[in-house]
Amino acid sequence: MLGPAVAAGPAGRPPRLPEVVANRIQARLFADRLVPGDQLPTEAQLAQTYDVSRTVVREAARILEQRGLVSIRPGRGMMVALLDGRPIAEHFSLLLRSGPAVFEQLMEARFLLEVELAALAAVRRSARDLEEMRAALSVARDHRDDFDVCLEQDLTFHRVTARASGNTLLALFMDPVNACLRESYREPMAYLAQQGHTLDEHQAIYDAIAAQDADAARRACREHLQRITRESGTLLAESVGSAPPAPPADGQLTAG
Repeated sequence: MLGPAVAAGPAGRPPRLPEVVANRIQARLFADRLVPGDQLPTEAQLAQTYDVSRTVVREAARILEQRGLVSIRPGRGMMVALLDGRPIAEHFSLLLRSGPAVFEQLMEARFLLEVELAALAAVRRSARDLEEMRAALSVARDHRDDFDVCLEQDLTFHRVTARASGNTLLALFMDPVNACLRESYREPMAYLAQQGHTLDEHQAIYDAIAAQDADAARRACREHLQRITRESGTLLAESVGSAPPAPPADGQLTAG
């Protein structure tokens, strides 16, 4: 039997039965320390375990899939998914479209996260990290007139830098940030016009990380983000807003 409900639903309403079942399965998933790829019990087994219909189990499975906790494949049932931040990224993308004030918050988050991630990367980076960062720089240089390629390599460079920090949790936060940036930069000519600056700044970040100079990496990343913030009015799609936020000075976040 299910027992007491795990938590209230939105707006404090009592949770629906599929939500209760989803919460029970989720709790068991964490308690058993299941890892990506592990198979969950079948629909029939879950229905019997929680004394509910298979229809309720199917809806609970969809809830867990929306949370990014499981994947459902025909003929293979439900498996533990690799948490990659996609549900958060989708939510962030919706927030970003609401106006320039939200983009300002995104940039503040980048200052808080990326500057210190770059410093950590300088201490912890591996040979593989450096190789992937060099590759991103090289591909971008070879395709300076290709918006899609340059944007992809731009985001790859930041993603690898975050991963090189060795902090999996903080690196995961950067996935939705990258997704938001992909949605934001919809002015190809303006973006490509700034590509020379981007490559120079990325090179400075790379050089500092390769030299294991945390202070220089922190400084180079901060200067890069300050320039992006100053230029946001021309880089962003019209729907995101044209009023650029004031860039934080010397790494300090703006008030308000």
